[in-house]
Amino acid sequence: MNAELLVESGNQARSNNNPGQALMCYAQAFTQDPDNFSAWNNYGNVLRECGRPDRAVPFIETALRIWPNQPTANFNLAVCYLLMGDYARGWAQYEHRWNYEHLANTLPNFEKPRWAGESLKNKTILVLGEQGHGDTIQFGRFLFDLRSMGAQVKLQANENVLTLFENHEFELINLDQEIGTYDYWIPIMSIPGILNINIENLTQQLQYLGATPAKIKEWHKRLGLKHKLRVGFAWSGRRDSWINQHKAMPFIEILTLIKSCPDYEWYNLQLDCTPEEEEILSSVGVKNFSGTVKTFADTAGLVYHLDVVLSVDTAIAHLSGSLGRPTWVMLNSYALDWRWLLNRDDSPWYPSARLFRQPSMGDWGSVNKKIQQYLSWYKI
Repeated sequence: MNAELLVESGNQARSNNNPGQALMCYAQAFTQDPDNFSAWNNYGNVLRECGRPDRAVPFIETALRIWPNQPTANFNLAVCYLLMGDYARGWAQYEHRWNYEHLANTLPNFEKPRWAGESLKNKTILVLGEQGHGDTIQFGRFLFDLRSMGAQVKLQANENVLTLFENHEFELINLDQEIGTYDYWIPIMSIPGILNINIENLTQQLQYLGATPAKIKEWHKRLGLKHKLRVGFAWSGRRDSWINQHKAMPFIEILTLIKSCPDYEWYNLQLDCTPEEEEILSSVGVKNFSGTVKTFADTAGLVYHLDVVLSVDTAIAHLSGSLGRPTWVMLNSYALDWRWLLNRDDSPWYPSARLFRQPSMGDWGSVNKKIQQYLSWYKI
């Protein structure tokens, strides 16, 4: 089998969740053809997905020597650095995202200068939300840094996300609104690179967003008096994404966890819950609010009244963490997102978070067992 066929076989093995076989195919490919870019890049990428970004870096760097400035390899290298917690190299390398897949050619070309660290005193800066809802929520903390530097901050993002920032004296702009005047602009995930943010100086804010008093009052009236531990949960991210097959907990697993803990009040935070899933959850006593939760501001009001939020790696985890609520993040072991780093059960991004990691690929049962134990120790 020639090198190209070996790479294709490796890609198929990766798609079939067999990283060991994929690595074997890629290794055979670059042994046969030392200048095969895909073999080196893909080998490194799978090593990173297996939780070894430190070992992945040399392979991706070799790929980039074969094909300098190749977008996918540069993006893979950025994710390695960030997963390792090497933010000094990671933020700079992450700027290659604007050449990568769905983000390619989406970086705006405004007439005003992009902010590169200039004084913001008495200046207006336009911050662009980007990628997923969770990204804008997570990096929204840096808007407060910009304001403390003397800036008037404009945030342009999805209207749903903007509802979370309504009480924070920022100018909020929907995606279909006119931007108006400003002095500088910056994509929201580029801010920490300009501010030289690393693990050590990342501000440990217990809470930087909050539910509005009106939403808190509304949910208090709806939920009534609390008699049991209130547990909110979300078990899936966007269902049409490749990575969700790894980071999403199978519905049967979250259902098993709920059934094993009947003494708590369970609240469904999965907004794209299907009617069939909702019917099953309702049959075991889960409280559903389909049709009444329309924005993140609604969810924030509900989360305010919960004792703990269980979530896989999705926007709900970032929302709950940003609100300073006890947030237990259920993490996959393969293809882990860089935001949660490696080999730790806490998060420098969210002091209220605890991480529950799979001990091996697909082992949600062990995660559930540990969560059940921790819930039994939880007192209200």
